[in-house]
Amino acid sequence: MQGYSDRINHALAFAAKYHAPYAPEDGAMHYVAHPANVAIILARHGADETTLVAGILHHVIEVCPGSDRSALTAKINEKFGPVVLSVARDAVEQLVDAHGALVPWSHRKRLLLTALATMEPRALDICCADEIHQCGTAITLVERLGIEYLPAQGLAPAPLMTAWYGDLADALARREDWPGRALRQELNSLRARFTNAVHRDG
Repeated sequence: MQGYSDRINHALAFAAKYHAPYAPEDGAMHYVAHPANVAIILARHGADETTLVAGILHHVIEVCPGSDRSALTAKINEKFGPVVLSVARDAVEQLVDAHGALVPWSHRKRLLLTALATMEPRALDICCADEIHQCGTAITLVERLGIEYLPAQGLAPAPLMTAWYGDLADALARREDWPGRALRQELNSLRARFTNAVHRDG
């Protein structure tokens, strides 16, 4: 996809309204920019407009407490249509519970691994782009500040992160029906950089 899209602009404005209010006081800029960064990664890999819009909006669903999700998803369905909503919901990682409390990192990653087995290909694109962004963030933290700063940014300690990227690579490789080879290659390259950065810092 190339050029300006009103739907993508609309999705970014929607995210600014419904995602930004959940930003932490420390690291708010990174939090708010996250959906746009994931959309850029998807665009680099040739994702269609539906995937880009769903990629932006899935972040909004992720941070919305379960008690408010029905109203939010109804808004998304009304403004962006059922296909975008379906892809966005399929890509959601369970970040918060029904009360809005954060789900522990290890638990939500176990849930995500299970979901990856049946997730539709466009949602897999979104999840992979999200992990590319998160891995790039983790590399920057380790190289600039050290491994001890990972948990302070909502990530896991380095050994758990390293194990996660290995499990993720295995899960994605099992999806032979998924045409996201270039996304997977980029993630694997970043995984190797992260592992090397951790070893150098440790």
